[in-house]
Amino acid sequence: MSPSPGRRPRPTTQLLHLSALVFIIGTIEFLPVGLLPDISSDLDVTPSRTGLLVTVYAFTVGLTAAPLTARASAWPRKRLFLTTCAVFMAATALSGLSPNYATLAATRLLCGLAHGVFYAIVAGYAAAIAGPDRSGRATAIVFAGVSLAFVVGVPLGTAAGTAFGWRTAFLATAALGTATLLTAARLLPQVPPGPALRVSDLPRVARTPGLRPVVLTTGLVILGHFTLYTYVTEYLHDAVGFAPAAISPVLLLFGLAGIAGTWLSGALVDTRPRATLLGTLALMAVSLITLGAAPTHRPLLFLSIATWGMACTALPVCFQTAVLRTSGDAPDAASSLYVAAFNTGIGGGALAGALLLTVSPPAALPWAALPLLLAGTAITLPPRTRLRPRRPATDTPPPTRTTSPCPRPTPTPPTRKRTRRSSRHTT
Repeated sequence: MSPSPGRRPRPTTQLLHLSALVFIIGTIEFLPVGLLPDISSDLDVTPSRTGLLVTVYAFTVGLTAAPLTARASAWPRKRLFLTTCAVFMAATALSGLSPNYATLAATRLLCGLAHGVFYAIVAGYAAAIAGPDRSGRATAIVFAGVSLAFVVGVPLGTAAGTAFGWRTAFLATAALGTATLLTAARLLPQVPPGPALRVSDLPRVARTPGLRPVVLTTGLVILGHFTLYTYVTEYLHDAVGFAPAAISPVLLLFGLAGIAGTWLSGALVDTRPRATLLGTLALMAVSLITLGAAPTHRPLLFLSIATWGMACTALPVCFQTAVLRTSGDAPDAASSLYVAAFNTGIGGGALAGALLLTVSPPAALPWAALPLLLAGTAITLPPRTRLRPRRPATDTPPPTRTTSPCPRPTPTPPTRKRTRRSSRHTT
């Protein structure tokens, strides 16, 4: 059922519904982290084996986001968006009903398949709703749901799972997501698909001028970030000396600063895209240096945690906006490559951090993350990386030449008089 033409929803209302779905999907993505002991105990598996669900989920998204998005490129965006969300919510409900670890792993794999397509199209969908001049602000509104998921969603889901069982937490979030999806189905506009793509077209999209540096920078920076963030609890406990009860307030500070970072980047990225991106990368670099050099200096530590939280949530807004501005007429395919790089960075960072902790103490984690961040920054520095749009970054295909308002006049042949003069001159 669609709203009547006389009461068309405002773009801000539509973007907030997209953000609500991002919030729920972000909460479900990291829900196993907070409920890891409960899941391990209930299914009689080791915590390390349960923790593999997060790594496998991330690598599934990284491997499948681009090809699945290319295969679905001919779908109208609203239908593809609703279908992807419906699959995700159904798989989450099945996760809550899983009788064993194998079934849970299979349902999480299905969530990962839907997750990649969802994040590949949600930013382009938001840009189509808001208009090309406000794509950065629209991306910030939608991605604010990720920050809220860390600050509100995961802690509430963890508390509910601890009190009523991890299955209840999964089923409740799936029910909330389904209700939000039904409301969004009435409010979201129809957006036509972009040009049809095949999987074999992805290398051509990857060669789009300006896109490759953004994707490579994303992979390296997120790899470094999650090398530390995946094990931030161990870092705060062993390197800083916080008691377990004091770690949650620190993570809350990280999340609240992240909300501020999302808002600030959204306010600046449309008018100063390059300066916003480079400034955010510099802020994260300073934060990592401080975390590595002075972990026991409490005031400086709290400031570094806050600036790190601001930077890590501002970066996806900057990266995704840059992808839309350099994607040409294939924003969804370009976004799928970005999503693949982002989630490969998540899984690789978790793996790299785990390997590092087998030979070094947690205090080494910030220093391991810093070179990856600097390498990504070095890719972004050359002026050839374009962040200004060559054409509006929406899902609407560009107009054909036949619709051009100013057709080029057909050249007329030279007159006979000019030809005769030329002939007499040559003789």
